[in-house]
This record gives sequence, structure tokens and C-alpha cells, in this order.
Amino acid sequence: MKTVLMVIAGLVVGAAPAVWAQGPNPGLAADAYATHAKQNAELMQKYTWKMRVQLTYKGEDKPAQLYQMNYVNGQLQKTLLSAPSAETGRKHGIKHRIKEKKIDEFKAWAAQLTDLVKRYMAPTPGNMMDFYSSATFSPVPSGNVRATDSGFLQPGDEATYWIDPATKQPVRYAFSTSLQGDPVNCSVQFGQVPGGPQYASTISISVPAKEVVATITNFNYQLNQ
Repeated sequence: MKTVLMVIAGLVVGAAPAVWAQGPNPGLAADAYATHAKQNAELMQKYTWKMRVQLTYKGEDKPAQLYQMNYVNGQLQKTLLSAPSAETGRKHGIKHRIKEKKIDEFKAWAAQLTDLVKRYMAPTPGNMMDFYSSATFSPVPSGNVRATDSGFLQPGDEATYWIDPATKQPVRYAFSTSLQGDPVNCSVQFGQVPGGPQYASTISISVPAKEVVATITNFNYQLNQ
């Protein structure tokens, strides 16, 4: 599962989009989202942080992987800090070939899952303009506002943001979609570095049909010296 963890660790874990607490002008809101995303990305490049990836497969927790994250010349770099998992060499025989084929198929599926989640973590300004145009906005007991829409990025999906009306920034985000016909559920908690960028502090992904749960945690943001 080491390689699968590395695939899932490839997720882009950027900031939340700015979302209004009631239906805004879609065009202006999309422009504000694009501006916020650009500014936040520039701030993120000034920081180094830790990312922990935990995979549970068929009810079994796999060894977590810890990475140091930072940008070098505008490119996000991941440095493994935890001890690498032991890799066994290729074995011969039909049983081992069948097992290796299943592992390769699972890695390919994990790569598709990662690409899918990336799309939902970084919607385009056009995606957000469509969201603003048709989302339903409603207050919730916490004092935040919930904005929900379906058909966000693909037919049959649903996306929901919980928004702090004072800052117009989401504190939480969730979406349900599908991959190869299997339901995929994801929830995201957002954090804010004081004076720095907004970031996805915890991403939880579950695919019940595959008995897969992945949790990505970002923490310990330090300003580069």
C-alpha cells in the first residue's frame, strides 16, 4: 500500500473559495473567487508545513505517511519524513502474478480517485459562477450559512459549503460524487494561518464500495526564513 499512499498524497490541498452568505452576482462572485485563489496561492508558497496521509482499507489501518510540504520555484515539493514501508521484491508464480495485477489495478484506481478529488478541491471560476447561479442558501444553527447545489462538476453530484457570514469564507465543505459508478464522499475542514493563507486542514474521503477511507491532515505551517 506504500505506492497507493503516495498516489493519494498527490492531492492538491489548496484553500477554500470565497463564497457569499446569500446569493451574490455570479459574475462578480466568480471574479472574487479567482482573485482570492491567486492571492492565497501566493501566500502558500511562503510556508512550509506537514501533511499526514492515513489510508484504511477493508477496515485495516495502513501505516500512515508523514511528509514535509513546501514550494520550490513555484512547484509543490513533498519530502517523506516517516520511515518508508518495506517493499518486497517481485515473486514468480501465477498466484503472485494475479496478486500483483490486482495491486496495479488498485493503484490505477487510486490515481483516478486522486484526480477526481483534485477537481473538487480546485473548482474553476466558471464552476463557481455556475454554483453561485443556482445554489440554495440557508442559515444553520451554528450561525453559519449553508450553500448547496447539485450537478456541480458532474451529473448527479452535490456540493455544500458552510460559510462564515462575517468573513464570507467557508469553514467546511462536503461533496458527494462517483467514480466508475461507485459513490465517493468527501468532507473538508478549513483552517487559517494567522496573517497567512487559508488551507484544507483535514480532508476525509470514503469509497464504501471499495472499503477505502483516506484522511489527509495538513498542519504546523511555518513561514519560510
